Amino acid sequence: MKQLGYNDIALKPKKCIVDSRKECNTSVKIGNRVFDMPICAANMKSVINIETCKFFARKNWFYIMHRFDIDIFDFIYEMQKENLYTSISIGINEDSYETLRVIYNEPLVVDYITIDVANAWSDKTHKMVDYINKHFPESFLIVGNVATGEAVEDIEKWCVDAIKIGIAGGCVCLSKNKTGVFRPMVSTIEECSSAVKNALIIADGGIKEHGDIAKSISVGSDLCMAGSLFAGYDQSSGNIIEINETSIGKSGMYKEYFGSASKYNKNECKNIEGKKILVQYKGDMTRLLEELKEDLQSSISYVGGKSLRDLRYADHYLI
Repeated sequence: MKQLGYNDIALKPKKCIVDSRKECNTSVKIGNRVFDMPICAANMKSVINIETCKFFARKNWFYIMHRFDIDIFDFIYEMQKENLYTSISIGINEDSYETLRVIYNEPLVVDYITIDVANAWSDKTHKMVDYINKHFPESFLIVGNVATGEAVEDIEKWCVDAIKIGIAGGCVCLSKNKTGVFRPMVSTIEECSSAVKNALIIADGGIKEHGDIAKSISVGSDLCMAGSLFAGYDQSSGNIIEINETSIGKSGMYKEYFGSASKYNKNECKNIEGKKILVQYKGDMTRLLEELKEDLQSSISYVGGKSLRDLRYADHYLI
């Protein structure tokens, strides 16, 4: 059976039932909070930093702070000081246990914890899930990434709140090229959402256009993540770079965007499965958030709905 990505499907329009697309509700509940939109920036060092997280939290958008080269305790303190919710990432090695032990003993409030590993379907991840469930029972627990229904069924039995799916789908990810492992997102979401019972499905990777958000929700995800979509803005991490290389067709202002498995993130050339690209500097991110919401409201209205859940009943064309 052909595996499908976002470029392989289109939503079928139906009779509109709202007087204005502004009436369409795009909100999504994650844990005890209701957020404005079902999309968040990928938890990558080249996309978000503490100021990015504050920006999203103040806009009532979901975020996940990355786990690379940051002082996680200072991050939690600063977010709590400003009365903003806390959402962190951790790994599954001993240093992550030490981080959690310090958080537990402070104590610090962590609203959302994401176990962030390339392939989360492992006994090592299961051990970390058990540790978090024991010591942080009030935290909303996200585990990722996986890409099959079988993995989702198994991980949900570990007692998690959400499962992050998608392997090798990002534009700066080289896992497909270097390992041969890859699965297009539409087929991944359809299979994984069919296998899940109660946990939320977070689709990570492959979002290139605004309309891909609606497609992702329509085939079964509850939330989706995007990297390049949020890179290059004032609120994105990284410094602005000015380039004037007309000989190679690059001129203007850029920001770096690199994968979490790249040497630029790892600071070493070992198990490299990511690359770096330059993305055009785009200015303030506020308008992007407004536009993403407007476009998703339009998507809902086009398929004859008035809330996010109505996208689940949309019909699709293969293109």
